[in-house]
Amino acid sequence: MFKVITFETNEINKWKIELEIMNSNSSYNQMSKNKSTINYVDILSEYEESKKLNTTRLLIKQGNNYIGLVDYCINNPSDNTPWISLFVIHKQFQGGGNSLGVFQQLEDLIRKEGKKKLRLAVHKENEKGILFWTRLGFNKFKEIIFEGKPHYCLEKNL
Repeated sequence: MFKVITFETNEINKWKIELEIMNSNSSYNQMSKNKSTINYVDILSEYEESKKLNTTRLLIKQGNNYIGLVDYCINNPSDNTPWISLFVIHKQFQGGGNSLGVFQQLEDLIRKEGKKKLRLAVHKENEKGILFWTRLGFNKFKEIIFEGKPHYCLEKNL
């Protein structure tokens, strides 16, 4: 039986949940932070950055389980386009269609805001991520260096 996916506001007092999700993905941490496990200081830094950029931070729940997290900005000031800045599913919940289900709900949320396009950046070395996003209809529109690492910027028309 498929359990309903819901979103819950992610706030700093829920940092242990975020830490558990992020540290289940050691290869992503290595790629993005140059270390396989992160800590409270890393979470706090992300939270503060999110506040500055006015992103929406959501925990993803399936039943009583926290299965992931997503951060997005509905109107990026640089291009007036929504951007996903973080999309992570707990390792334990990967591979069962959860990522697709979560993305479809997020896409619906953004579409309801009247947006016609969605963008994100993915680490150039993140082959699984690139495959996932391109299968969902995202296309590369430029290559950038962000925090010293090469990324592809992808977009999808909604």
